[in-house]
Amino acid sequence: MKKLISVMLATATSCALALPLTACGGDGEDKAIIHVYMPDGAPAISLAALMDGGYDGCDFTVVPSEEIAGVVSNRTADMAIMPIDAAAKLYNSGVDIVMLSVNTHGNLYMVGNREGIDLSDLQGKKLGVIGQGSVPDNVLRILLKDANVEGEISENEIAGKVALTYNAATALIPMLKQGTLDYILLGEPAVTNAINATGGKIAMDMQAQWQEAFGGRYPQACLVAKGGLVKDRKADVDKFLNAVKKADGWAEANPDKALKAVGDNMKKGNQTTLKALNESIVKRCNISAVSASDSKTECNAYFEKLHDLTAYGIGGPVLNKVPDDKFYYKA
Repeated sequence: MKKLISVMLATATSCALALPLTACGGDGEDKAIIHVYMPDGAPAISLAALMDGGYDGCDFTVVPSEEIAGVVSNRTADMAIMPIDAAAKLYNSGVDIVMLSVNTHGNLYMVGNREGIDLSDLQGKKLGVIGQGSVPDNVLRILLKDANVEGEISENEIAGKVALTYNAATALIPMLKQGTLDYILLGEPAVTNAINATGGKIAMDMQAQWQEAFGGRYPQACLVAKGGLVKDRKADVDKFLNAVKKADGWAEANPDKALKAVGDNMKKGNQTTLKALNESIVKRCNISAVSASDSKTECNAYFEKLHDLTAYGIGGPVLNKVPDDKFYYKA
């Protein structure tokens, strides 16, 4: 009996000491910790419930948005929330990832001194845009193309065209306040930061523009996993995906806890750009987890529009091909 107790204590101690690197499964098997990364902002809010609750077997890291593609391509991340078009480009380039779900469905708004503007009202105006070559930029250009409104990168006004300036939200907000730009296109919750800082208004709801132009909605950020993780630990992937789905609505009901969860899990040496959260802000982030199989039609429609879009000053399509069926996870 003493020997049995000693073995049990040794096993428990081994698991406790291994917690930073491994989690002990119910079958006694040690499993490597799953490293989950996400960019600051709405994508991080989508996993706030799991971060707040301390999901067993995973650690979470929130990084500046410009770092997320790198941690996926260099295989630092086992799972990650990332822009849908960035995920498609990495997959097409040979990075072994699978899309598990779409988690945000459009949080883009223009801020300026007028409400209810149309795309044609942007002609002759200067517009600041975040995320050059990513979802905000691509959604804008798809909509401009559909409305037969031309855009061109320029610091100066262009008659009959939209003059585009690309930068981070932290740079664009002061430019709007100073009058250097007429409008800025941002994602919530940065939209609220801009309104508070400039006294501006929501000039255009990009989700409403998309609905009017094409019907439905567009995918913005998705959850991806390493192909090897899906192959070797499908049960763990399914369990995590189910937990993400069950967390829908949590951040909207617990905005203060969500804000703290994002801040507490920021990459060391960084601070979250989130200033404050409330129910209305989180609602405008359009967070809900939709499985890859259920969002495939919506994603492919978006990817086809990207393939038909030409990159400014570069030539050729923004997306070289629509991802094949292996990109989409089958639960």
